[in-house]
Parts: sequence; structure tokens; C-alpha cells
Amino acid sequence: MRNFGFDQRSEAPEPMRTQPTFGSAPAQPAPQVERKVAILGPTLRFKGELSAEEDFILQGRIEGSINHTQSVTIGTDGSVLGNINARVITVDGTVEGDLHGNESVLVHATGRVSGNIFAPRIGIVEGAFFNGRIEMPDPKASSRPSAPQRPAGVPLSAEETERMLAAKPPGH
Repeated sequence: MRNFGFDQRSEAPEPMRTQPTFGSAPAQPAPQVERKVAILGPTLRFKGELSAEEDFILQGRIEGSINHTQSVTIGTDGSVLGNINARVITVDGTVEGDLHGNESVLVHATGRVSGNIFAPRIGIVEGAFFNGRIEMPDPKASSRPSAPQRPAGVPLSAEETERMLAAKPPGH
């Protein structure tokens, strides 16, 4: 029998010396993603449309709309007279206007909101002041035909109100 350079002794092969396995390598910390947060202080007074791409906390006063791609927090000393559009909205201060949250809106106990809230997830903590309407999109609604929209500010008639109260929710 020819030996093609292999040692025919029955020794265990030496382990390969390549990259360390996941279990043997020292734990490496996960890379830190730097989150930018802007704080607009209590002496700030702003009129107009504010837009930003980083999270921000408002402790001052804004008269105008806020259009934002990230999180907006209205601090306990903050106030907004205008609508807010953002991914996540948290209210500890005062807002007079509509809140449009792409992900969520949360009104803490110190928060005061006079306006409508539109978001898939909404939380209003006990003690908060809220005067307005809440609209949460139904994920199943996209497959159903939409009902005709009532113009803003037009109240329901007594008959429409009774019909809605008497109707059973879908699936019941």
C-alpha cells in the first residue's frame, strides 16, 4: 500500500488554528449607536414651523407646527400652540393642537392636551388633562371599504349617535 504523505498512526488530528469560535472569544461590547438629542431650553420662544431629524426635548414655547421624523418630548415647562407630527410624541407639558404619532403618543400625568390624537398606540396617564378626540388606525381597516368621511366640525345627528351606540362591534 502506498503512503501518499499521510501518517498512518491513529492519532487525533490537531485542531485547526483559524478564527476563534463564538464561545471562545472574549465578549465584545455591542457597538454604541450615538443618539442625538437636542434640548430646547425654557427661555426659547419660537414662532413658525420647526422640523428636525434627531430626538428633541422642548422646555420652551413654540407657536407653530412641529414636523419631525423622530421622537418629540414636550417637557414639563414646554408648551406648543400648533400641531405636532412625529414618530413618537411624549407630553409632560402643554399642547394646544393635534398630535399625529406614527408609532405612539403618550400623555403623562403632568401633561395637558387640547386637541385630537392620531396614533396606532396611545397612552394617557391618570391625572393628565385631555380634551379632544382619539383616532387609532385599525390594521384590518385597509381591507375594508372605508366609510364616507364626515367633514371636520360637523356633529353627528341624534339618530346617527343612537345607531352607532346600538351597533355591535365587528366580531361580536
